[in-house]
Amino acid sequence: MTRHLTTAVLTALAAALLCSLAALAAQASELDELKILAAPSEYRAEVAKIVVTDQEYLTRLENQSRPVSTVTVTAYNADPAQTDADPEIAASMRRVRPGTVAVSRDLFNKGWVFGRKVRIEGLGIYEINDLMAARHDKAIDIFLGDNQKAQAFGKRRTQAALLNI
Repeated sequence: MTRHLTTAVLTALAAALLCSLAALAAQASELDELKILAAPSEYRAEVAKIVVTDQEYLTRLENQSRPVSTVTVTAYNADPAQTDADPEIAASMRRVRPGTVAVSRDLFNKGWVFGRKVRIEGLGIYEINDLMAARHDKAIDIFLGDNQKAQAFGKRRTQAALLNI
């Protein structure tokens, strides 16, 4: 009887060992699949590192995402001499009104677009509603609506920050 018991136990142990080996083989197969699937992400990570270390790309990205800029601030009103044929309509196709500004095209191309808010140091918060003529760089034109006020405002160099509100 002891011999039969020993044979049964050994058979059970052998079966358990085979099951364990099968489970380990299945895990190894899953790990191999993960390695294969992980390879593309590692490849993408390497490509991303190469792109990010490209100095020209980093400089361009920094210039595009810079939310604060030193700008020249002037003022304008709805005078046909200072605008296009329809002085009451801004480039955004909305009416010009106090509290809005026109930005130079270089700022516009960096994300300072219609509807965004900008804080001009010492002056307050304005909404971007219009574009300035192409000859201007790093400039903001505040709509005042009155020629005398616009002339009295003059020309100033100050900091402007693009807001995320």
